[in-house]
Amino acid sequence: MSALRDEIRNILREEIAALRSEIAPARAPEAVQISGSADLDRFARDLLMRAQSDPEFAAAVTSGAQRFELSGGMPAPANTYAPRPVVHHTPAQHSTAQPPRTKAAELTKTLVTERDIDALDSSAKVLRVPKQCRLTPLANDEARRRGIKIERFAT
Repeated sequence: MSALRDEIRNILREEIAALRSEIAPARAPEAVQISGSADLDRFARDLLMRAQSDPEFAAAVTSGAQRFELSGGMPAPANTYAPRPVVHHTPAQHSTAQPPRTKAAELTKTLVTERDIDALDSSAKVLRVPKQCRLTPLANDEARRRGIKIERFAT
C-alpha cells in the first residue's frame, strides 16, 4: 500500500511541476497607502491611468493576478468576521437569529496539495479557493476526511 502511495505521490509531483511551468508567475502585491478619501481618489485615478496606458496591467487587475495591499495609513481589518449577536425571542415572535458561521480558511494558490490541507487550522471547516484553482486528488481526499467543504470564489 505504501509503495502505491509513493508512486501516486511521484506522479503527482511530475504533474504539479508541469502545471507550475504552465502557470505564469504571480505578480507581487503592490503596497498602497490610503489614509483618507483624498488618497483613495488619487489611487483610483492612478489605477485608471495605468490601465489605459498598459494593457497587461489592466488584464492583471481584471483577472485578479495583480493584488494591492494597504501599507501604513488605515490598517486593514485583522478579522473580517464579526459574530452576529444572538437575538432571543418569545415564542410569539419569529426567530431572526442567524446560524453560527463556521470558520473559513482561504488560499489564493492556483494548485492546492495535501500538504496545504494538512497545514490548515484544525477548526477550519470551509476552504475558499479561486475558481481557477486545482486541487490534487490527495488534497480532495484529505479535505473530505477532515470534513472541509471547498468553496470557490471569483478573483
